[in-house]
Amino acid sequence: MSYSSKRKIASIIVGVIVAIIYIIYALGGHSPALEDLKSWAIAILIFIGIGVGAVIVIQVIFHLVFAIGIAVKEREHDDKKVNRIIKSSMIEDEREKAISLKSAHVGYICAGIGFVIALVTLAFGMTSVAALHILFGTFAAGSLLEGIVSVYYYEKGV
Repeated sequence: MSYSSKRKIASIIVGVIVAIIYIIYALGGHSPALEDLKSWAIAILIFIGIGVGAVIVIQVIFHLVFAIGIAVKEREHDDKKVNRIIKSSMIEDEREKAISLKSAHVGYICAGIGFVIALVTLAFGMTSVAALHILFGTFAAGSLLEGIVSVYYYEKGV
């Protein structure tokens, strides 16, 4: 499995964990009242911040573990060769750019559909909080789908 696939899988796992924690929070007893749009918006912003921070931390840890793993595997070689191996596995080439564009397309479609669904729910009298949850959920799902499609294309080939 390639470095890029492993990196995306790590991001997907973090995204799923943050989504599960949000669902537990939203369904739990400590969540804001259903009519309190401001509190829900603040809670969602906090969870977005937590998700971004968690992905950054996991990516740094992943990169360190990856570099240490290569250094251990190639311990009989000099530092220049180890650095060259690490750098070569992290270079973004045309294939990676194509995969990134294709997977981003899937994520944007999911987010766009979620936006339309949220507008429809508002048009038919559902609460603003429900529309906010739909937006947050579909954007999170779009991000996860984008990662899954990326992994698929990395392993299948483009």
